[in-house]
Amino acid sequence: MLTKLITLFRVLALPLIIYFLLQDTVLGALWALVIMIFAIFSDVLDSFLATKRDVRSFFDPFADKFLVIGLLLTFAFLDQFSWFIVGFFFVRDIIIGIIRLLAGREDVHIHGIIYGKLLIISQYLILVALLLQTFLTRQHGPLPSLDVVVSIAVAISIFIAALSLVHYPFSYWRALFSAKRKGRTVKKDALVVIANRKSRGYQSPYRRRLLRIFSRRRKAQITYFPRSKNMFNGIEQKVRGINHLIIAGGDGSYESALNYKPFWKKSLGFFPFGAGNAFYSYFYKGKKFEYLRERFHFQEQELDVLEIAWDHGTRQTMFLGIGLDGEVMKRSAPRTKWGFMDYMKGGWKTFLHAKGSYNITCTVDGKRHEWNNVLNMIFGKIAFYGYGIRWTARKIHGHDGMVYGNACINTHSKFLNKWLRIWALLVPMFGYSRPPLYPLRGKKIVLESGKAFPFHAGGEYLGYTKKLVIKVVRKQKVLMI
Repeated sequence: MLTKLITLFRVLALPLIIYFLLQDTVLGALWALVIMIFAIFSDVLDSFLATKRDVRSFFDPFADKFLVIGLLLTFAFLDQFSWFIVGFFFVRDIIIGIIRLLAGREDVHIHGIIYGKLLIISQYLILVALLLQTFLTRQHGPLPSLDVVVSIAVAISIFIAALSLVHYPFSYWRALFSAKRKGRTVKKDALVVIANRKSRGYQSPYRRRLLRIFSRRRKAQITYFPRSKNMFNGIEQKVRGINHLIIAGGDGSYESALNYKPFWKKSLGFFPFGAGNAFYSYFYKGKKFEYLRERFHFQEQELDVLEIAWDHGTRQTMFLGIGLDGEVMKRSAPRTKWGFMDYMKGGWKTFLHAKGSYNITCTVDGKRHEWNNVLNMIFGKIAFYGYGIRWTARKIHGHDGMVYGNACINTHSKFLNKWLRIWALLVPMFGYSRPPLYPLRGKKIVLESGKAFPFHAGGEYLGYTKKLVIKVVRKQKVLMI
């Protein structure tokens, strides 16, 4: 409760400070300065308390920016601060956001959080100097020495902002061009493409043409999953002696291949029949048509495969979700050839009708967490939903034997839950791991609830359960670009 009040105080501090500034009195300026100092102190206290608790308010990351930008704009409107400098800070944030978005799509991680913290501190100095100047000027008249203090604070802030504008692009390009896949290069090994004709993307002549181009340039034979209910009927004989297989289809096709035991000793690659595939975003990092370029050789690597166990059985998967994400998959069925629209309709139905709040007991390697008002939880060994959208900002190590996850937890009113889920989709895209997201990592994760929660694996809705056990069960060789 204390942390919520502290955060709320920083949010309410902005209109209070603006109100007292507009009084144009000495007392008003003094109150504005005092509230600002208390707001800064509350930020320091909140940062200290954050180390003592599991879950934080999703308002925390907003409160600082809200206060700083709001007051800088106020001083600019009052002709006490430069519009050019305010614009520079805005442009800086936009540029950094774009770079972080691109880095997330490329699975490149940039360590630059320190610049954001230093910038906020320097902007606090600007605001304190401006408020002190306003107070003393109203009391004693113009004081040139205070102009120097404000100028020094502004210069420090601009220097930090400019330094971050150099650091972020440089770190991004360096990481992008120095990134190397680890594993054996597959050059002359025989490849067989197994296409799923029941996949929605296969119905597109354009996608089938890309498949033919891919197989020709990769010198790979194309074969097909049968149209029967058992999609693997006769497949083992068709690929006997072939160790490198490309699954052409959607996420469901690849997940089915992971659960087909004769493929466990083979290397599995992926050909996307749609831009929205999570495995497309992972294997090719969303780079359009890179998989068609024969100069990019496949790299054979190992990737952990997760096993989920619930009251109706077990399943192997690379990613899964519970809560609202499970509801979306449930309400997206039955699927048509318009997969994206199916998903959007499912999301809209979930927004209107789903419960959206779950009380979860999460045990990570024996450490127990009791969480109320959980919106959803996501786990996996690939960091993408599809379309290059990430569900986690963390670096996931593909074969370290660990399960990675994110819990989306709202410490405020349930009324905000579904709106907050939309916001939680955006945060990891820009490389941030902030509330309402709580990162998880462990060898074994157990989820329990008094009421059954919906869940999916690999995008397939599997039903409701009160208990789910998640762990790494084996390693699968995969073919990466």
